[in-house]
Amino acid sequence: MMKHEIYSKYLNNLIIFYAFIIPLSRAAIVLFFGLLLILWLLEGGFRKKYALVAQSKVLIALGVFILTNYISILWSEDQWNAFIYVGKYWYFIIIVVLFTSLKSENIPKALSAFIFGMFISEMISYGIFFELFTYRNISPSNPSPFMHHIEYSIFLAFTTLVLLGRIFNEGDLKYKLLYTFFFITMSGNLFLTAGRTGQFAFVLGLFVLALVSFKNKIKAFSISVVLTFIIVSIALNLSHTFNERVSIGKENIVNVIKNKDYCTSWGGRVGAWILSKDIILQSPIVGVGPLDNMAEFNTLIDNKYPEMKCMQQTFMHIHNQYLQIFTQLGMIGLISFLSIFYFIWVLPLKRGEYRNIKYIYVSIILFAFMSEVLMHRQFSMTLFAFVVGLLLARHRTENEV
Repeated sequence: MMKHEIYSKYLNNLIIFYAFIIPLSRAAIVLFFGLLLILWLLEGGFRKKYALVAQSKVLIALGVFILTNYISILWSEDQWNAFIYVGKYWYFIIIVVLFTSLKSENIPKALSAFIFGMFISEMISYGIFFELFTYRNISPSNPSPFMHHIEYSIFLAFTTLVLLGRIFNEGDLKYKLLYTFFFITMSGNLFLTAGRTGQFAFVLGLFVLALVSFKNKIKAFSISVVLTFIIVSIALNLSHTFNERVSIGKENIVNVIKNKDYCTSWGGRVGAWILSKDIILQSPIVGVGPLDNMAEFNTLIDNKYPEMKCMQQTFMHIHNQYLQIFTQLGMIGLISFLSIFYFIWVLPLKRGEYRNIKYIYVSIILFAFMSEVLMHRQFSMTLFAFVVGLLLARHRTENEV
C-alpha cells in the first residue's frame, strides 16, 4: 500500500470519529481538526484537490464571502480584533478536507457516526432532565449538555428530520422501527429544551422534507400538518419548558408592541432590527466593518434610543445573522453570504437521502439565522462545515468516473 493510501485510510477513519464527537466536545473538535488537517496535508494529491475546489461554486462563494470579511477590516476602527473575529472562519477548512478526501463508502458511516453522537448527547440530556445525575451547572429545565440551547435545538431539529427522512424511505421494517424510536426520543428531547429557534425550524423543515419526499404534494402537506399537530400538542401538554417558553414569547411580543419593552428576549430582537436599520443607512453598500457595527449599536442607544439601554448588557452581537452581516459588510456582504446557500440548494445530488439533507439543512439554518448569529458559534460552524463537506463529497463521488 502506497504512503498516500495509508494516510487516506487514516484520514477517512478519523473523519468518521470526528463526526461522532461534533455534538459532544468543544476541545475535541479543535484537537481533531488539527489531526485531520495534518493527515490531509500528508495525503498529498494537491493538484487534484485544487482542481476540485476551483470547480466548486459553493466553495468559491464561501471564499468570496470570507475575502469580503477580510477586505472590510481595512475600514474597521479596531483592525486587530476585527482580524481575530474574521479568523474564526478557519473552522470551514474542514469542508475542503471532506470534499476532497472522504471516500464514497465512508460518507454514510460519517453521517451515522454523527447521529450516534447526537444519541449520546440526547441520553445525557434525558439523564439531566430526569435528575438521574448532574452535569456541570446544567438545569433540568433546560437540559442542553454541551452547547447553548439555541445551537442544541438546531442540532436536534436537523438530526430528527434526517431520521424522519429515513423513516419515509426505508424499506426494511426493523430499521424503520429503529429510526422511528430514535425520531420519537429525539423530537421529545427537542421540545424539552428552551430552544424555540430549533423548535420552529423543525416545523418548517418538516414541511420541506415532506414536500421533497412525496410526489403527491397534497399527501405531503397532510402528513406535515398531522405530524406537526401531534408533536406540538404532545409538547404543549407534557413539556413545561416548551409551554412556558411559548407563553413568554407571546408576552414579549405584546410588551414590545404596547409598552416598547426591549428588555426581553424577543423585545431585544425587535430593538436590534430598529438599531440595525439606522446602522445600515450609514453605509448600505459595504457596511461599517466587523465589530464596528456593535460600537455603532451602543452609540445609537446612548444618543437616540435610551429606552433600549438594557440591551447593552446582553447584546454582544445583533442576534440575527442577516442583520449582523448587513451592518458589518453591507449589501455586498449579504449577497455574497446568501449566494453560499443558493449554491448548496441547487447542488445536484442523485442519492435521495443526501438531496433531502441538503434541503433540510438549508431550510433550518436560514430560518435559525433570524434569531442568532450562528456563523460565529463553534458548534454551529462545525455542523455547517460537516454537512456542507458531506454534501460536496457526495456530489464528487457521484460524478467520479
